[in-house]
Amino acid sequence: MNKKRPVLNFIQDLATPHNNILIKQFTCNESFHIKLWYVAQQDPLRYQWSFDISQQHVTASFYGDKLNLSFLFHCLAAKHERFLIVGWMNINTVCLHVLFFLLRRPYNYWTDLPAPLPDNAPSSKKIIRWMAYKLLRFSRCKVFCVGRTTVNFFLARRFPQRMLVKLPIFVDVKQDISGLKISRNEILRRYKVPTNGFLLSAGSRLIFDKGYDLLISSISELSPDLCNKVKLVIVGSGAEKEALSKQISLLNLTNVIHIENWLDITDFKSLIANSDIFLHPARFDSYGGSTLGMALNVPVIGSNGAGAAVDRIDHGVNGFLYEATDIQSLAGYITKLLNDTELRQRIGDAGRKTALQWHPSRGVDILLQHLI
Repeated sequence: MNKKRPVLNFIQDLATPHNNILIKQFTCNESFHIKLWYVAQQDPLRYQWSFDISQQHVTASFYGDKLNLSFLFHCLAAKHERFLIVGWMNINTVCLHVLFFLLRRPYNYWTDLPAPLPDNAPSSKKIIRWMAYKLLRFSRCKVFCVGRTTVNFFLARRFPQRMLVKLPIFVDVKQDISGLKISRNEILRRYKVPTNGFLLSAGSRLIFDKGYDLLISSISELSPDLCNKVKLVIVGSGAEKEALSKQISLLNLTNVIHIENWLDITDFKSLIANSDIFLHPARFDSYGGSTLGMALNVPVIGSNGAGAAVDRIDHGVNGFLYEATDIQSLAGYITKLLNDTELRQRIGDAGRKTALQWHPSRGVDILLQHLI
């Protein structure tokens, strides 16, 4: 008779392609029966996927954005099941954290890192965040952190090392890169890349923290001859889109920089795989797309505010790191790579080698070892 598999409740706000990679790996491993929970199937204001990714690998349940007593009761009653809460973003997950703390129930929490509160943030927000981390610190909780930056954040707040485990965001490292590159000529034509020119790519939500205004400014620092050979495609949407478009126009870069709406994940991978450089220019990003660029054998330039870049890049070996606001340095590394075909190949190959060390099965192994 088959032994009944333990149950892991995987609780998120919204489905994301990168978390789906880990979920898929769990279904291949079959160590746990996964119960997926989301607030909603999709939030069109944040992401626009071409299909329902919330049901991609496992049938999901939805607990909504209002207080759901049935959902909370299920979580409290299922004493023999495990719980992994991703983030702390809605009334139900907030209540769940508090209830698990009060009842001394063991649970697991996977987090990136919230953007730092500005100095002029209301005192109430600062107090709430302080209380939230105090509660988490004294809970019976294992805190899974996406990278080194997040681990250091919690250590600085006197979380004991035994509570913290590094669990990065995973990407598909077995992608058929040669299959993606079949579309290269089509992509170059679509984005009007100059003959014998260069395609650069970047992408995420278009918000201030992601630093796309800094990236645009760095492109304006390139020499005129090189700038005329470049096409930068920034993929995403968000509050800064209009301001970024205006900046591009003011700098006379409308023929150089194109902002593309959200792409299907396969189309986004094709864009990156056919790029000469992938850029991750964040002032602050808890993790981000550097790992995807590296997995696709593309040289990556990332800022010291980009968590994934800091976590994975060995400067000058498998990518380049720079101070987030230093647009001259960013322009310098872009120039360095575009002027040296052999260097681009070497950096891309080294990044790919690093990516292969982080197959999603490693994430399952980490969780199986540390889940409580």
